[in-house]
This record gives sequence, C-alpha cells and structure tokens, in this order.
Amino acid sequence: MAIPAIYSFAFQAQELPQKLNYATQDLLEGTHTGYWLCEFSAAPKNSLINPLYIALLEGRVVFSGNQPFSWTSLLETLQCYIPRLRHPSVRQTTLTLERKLTSTHQNTKRIAILKLLNELRKLSLVSSAEITQALRLKILSDFDQCLFDDSGQAQFLPSPQLHIESPIPGFDLETLLADAQKRQTLWRNLQSQVPSMECVPVLKTEAIARSNLSIQQKRRLESLVLNGKTLNDIALTLAQDSLEIAKGFAKLIGEGLVTLDGSAAFVPEIVIVDDSPIILNQFKQLVTTWGYQVKLSQNPATALKTILHSNPSIIFLDINMPEITGFDLVKQIRRQPKLASVPLVMLTAEKTLSNNWRAQWGGCKFLSKPVVMQEVSRFQVELRELLEELAPLQVSNQIEPHLVQEK
Repeated sequence: MAIPAIYSFAFQAQELPQKLNYATQDLLEGTHTGYWLCEFSAAPKNSLINPLYIALLEGRVVFSGNQPFSWTSLLETLQCYIPRLRHPSVRQTTLTLERKLTSTHQNTKRIAILKLLNELRKLSLVSSAEITQALRLKILSDFDQCLFDDSGQAQFLPSPQLHIESPIPGFDLETLLADAQKRQTLWRNLQSQVPSMECVPVLKTEAIARSNLSIQQKRRLESLVLNGKTLNDIALTLAQDSLEIAKGFAKLIGEGLVTLDGSAAFVPEIVIVDDSPIILNQFKQLVTTWGYQVKLSQNPATALKTILHSNPSIIFLDINMPEITGFDLVKQIRRQPKLASVPLVMLTAEKTLSNNWRAQWGGCKFLSKPVVMQEVSRFQVELRELLEELAPLQVSNQIEPHLVQEK
C-alpha cells in the first residue's frame, strides 16, 4: 500500500534547494521523519539518479539515493568510501553477519541494520566516524548531480521505519544545502579543465619525466591512470570525494602533466537575457547549431541569479527591457568577482550612437539585432565573428537557421 504524501510542490531549475529547506523547516516544522521524493522532468545531466530520495530523521538528513534507505544501499555507500569493506574476506564476514541478523516478517526479509553495524564496529571493520563521513559524501555527491539544474515535482512521504534503521543522527539540511551551493561554485570553476568526471586522464610522459615529482609520486600517478580509468573510476578506487579528485587533476592539468581524453568536449556556455521569448528561442536555435551550450533568461529581475548559477563564456544582454535595462544588468554583473572578466554583448534594435558609446563605456561589445528580414544575414555574420573572437569553439561548421527580429 502506497504511503500518502503529506506535502508536495513543483520546482523549476535552481528552486529545489530553497523550497526543500522552506518546506522542511517551516511547513514540516523540522520534526518529520520520512522521505522527500524528488522526481525530475528529465534525467539530471551526467546523473543516473532520477528520482532522488532524501531521507529525514526528525527533520535531519540521514541518507540520499535513487531508492529508499536499505541495508543494500547503505552497504554500497560504505564500500564506496571505506575501501577495507571491499576486501574479499571482509565481504564474506559481512555476508555471514547478514544471514545471521536477517529475519522474516510478513514474508519480507529484514536485516537488523543497527545490530549489523555494531558487529562490524566490534570487529574494527568500520567506525562511527567513517559511517558518518561516508554518508555525508554520498549525500553531497547526489546533491551535486541533481539539486540545481532541473525542474520537477517533490513530495514528502512519511516513513517511521527510519527511526529504527538510521545509523546516524543526521545532518542539518540548511547546512548541507549551503555546502552544496559552495560545491556548485567550485565545480563551475573547474569545468573548463574538467568538463566531466567521465573524462579519461592521459599522462604527458615527457613532462612528467622532467617534473619535480618524486619517483613514488610518479609511480602512484601512473598506477591511477592505468587501463583507461575515468576520473570517476579513480575517485572510487581512492574512496575519495569526486570534487577533490577533480581539483587534484585540474592542478596536474594546469602544470602540464596530464591531459584529459574528452576534455575537447567542453563547450562554451552562452547566457542570453531578453524579455522576448521568441528572440530567446530563435537565438538558441541558431547558436546551438554552431555547437554552443545556451542558457536563457526572460526575466531581467532574476537574470543575475541565472547567470551566477551558470559558467558563461559570454553573456548577451538586451538593452531595452522593462524595469531593469541591459545597462542596469551590466552594473550588477560587474559587481560579481567571478563574472568580472566575462565578455558582455549588448543587443538592441536601435542603432544610436548613444547606446553604442554607453556599451563601449561599460567594457561591452555592441550588436544590432535584425529589424527586417534583409538584415538577418548581416546579424548572423556579426554574431559569428563575435563568438569566434570571444568564445571560440574547437569545431563549428553547422548550418545556420534564420533568426528574425520579433520586436
């Protein structure tokens, strides 16, 4: 029998963290035990997690994953971050304990999870601190993949069983979300060097031979990248946080010791802010055929938030928008340290010298949108030249669809 949801809400991209925190702390009063079931409209990019279950014990997060908490899902997490639990002899010991502590209730087998963990502690195979750290890393990894970029529906499902199954008191949700937000910034900063954890690192043998690395460090590095392991594989081998692995290899890439097979797959991201949905869609259709990633913002009031949650190589701003103009946004953007050097291009249907001068004064480029059909080709050529100058692609030889100015 399905457990009825006691609260639900829809969310757009970037909204889930704030809505989760509000619903947990204010509507559920931070005391409920159960699961937030988050179902995404599309599978989150680079993730196999859909749906995402977030387990709460009296309002504190104790687990996350693509299924409810169980001994199987817990053991997978512990083996991921505690290497000794992968050893064949330890696996056999664990299996023996599982059989000993499994009971049958209403034709359903249940493992006494807390008793099993206690036995593993007695054998010095795992500690409480290791369990807590493993679960925290698992939750943050899931949040990295799912929490920010997708829309969907969330509902809370009560589950009193977590009271007798949870191995930890849990983590404060607001603190976890703040940590996850900081990690998003770090991931964005790493993206140009580490576009995906599925990339395969390749050693630059001559550079390594000339480097100041010790013999042990060189051997260690060689063993890590053996047999075409991806960065995710290496993180699993070392039982480390994938973000730390990405940071470590970004440093090696910066020192010229490693390249990534697949790093050429990094695609510059364009952000365009315009209050016309027609212009946004036509612009997106055009530049995506050239090979760019595109993020759109129709609401100038929330545009800065969209930009900050992106990793833009270039930003296009319509000048003439209601309430907040493109020039207002330039000021907001330039106050953000991470955006200070991102090229800005001002878009307008006007061709006045005043607007052109003001754009140049703001350290921006200026591009006139086509007003009539005859200006489309000119616009496409000028846009392509700007992109090749400010955000070049490795390869860009696609067919260009028509872009017609709507306003």
